[in-house]
Amino acid sequence: MLRAALGLSLALGATACAGRAPDARALYKASTRLGKDVDKSDREAVEAAVLPAARGRVNYEALLAEAQQKGEGWGPRLAEPTSVRPEGWMALEEDRWVEIVWTDGGWRFAGDPFDAYPQSSPREALVSLVRASRRSHWPVLVELAPRRYRLGLSVEDIEAAWTEGEYAQALVEARERLAGHLDDPIVADAHQAILDLGDGHFARLEREGERWVVVDF
Repeated sequence: MLRAALGLSLALGATACAGRAPDARALYKASTRLGKDVDKSDREAVEAAVLPAARGRVNYEALLAEAQQKGEGWGPRLAEPTSVRPEGWMALEEDRWVEIVWTDGGWRFAGDPFDAYPQSSPREALVSLVRASRRSHWPVLVELAPRRYRLGLSVEDIEAAWTEGEYAQALVEARERLAGHLDDPIVADAHQAILDLGDGHFARLEREGERWVVVDF
């Protein structure tokens, strides 16, 4: 999948509205065009294919350098995508989104639209932490903590830590730093996940059964 492979959203020039099938052929053609631009090391054209908000996060030098590695770089892969699966995000509230994908039966939710604070993926857990702390939903923060931290941890403890504790302001500042990186790539395996927040700061998560918990941010 193109977006997942590049870790960014590409402005591929195809639109998709609710109730109408996305133009998969246009997506395929746009990917092919981008692959040729990468092979030609045409930075201006490649940059134009990336959404403006994501352009500053793309390492164009490294991307275009791969064009010299015949058959190994991004160019050939983009020029011959194995499949195209349109997907997107639907806003259910101002700060709450749920992933959707296009299927033969139309748009389908890829996540639980009824769960306001999901934890089924590292990114969902981090988004839930930001939303819950901003809305003072302290019981959610208890559930987002690792099991070893939850032992003896009460909702009152969490509320005090975020509102009047010695490190309350530091927690808020860390939360806002995290909020600014929620769209960044997350490095994860089956058990752990890390999000680089810059300047030596990291968000770390662990898997507990079917859900993810936040160790540090």
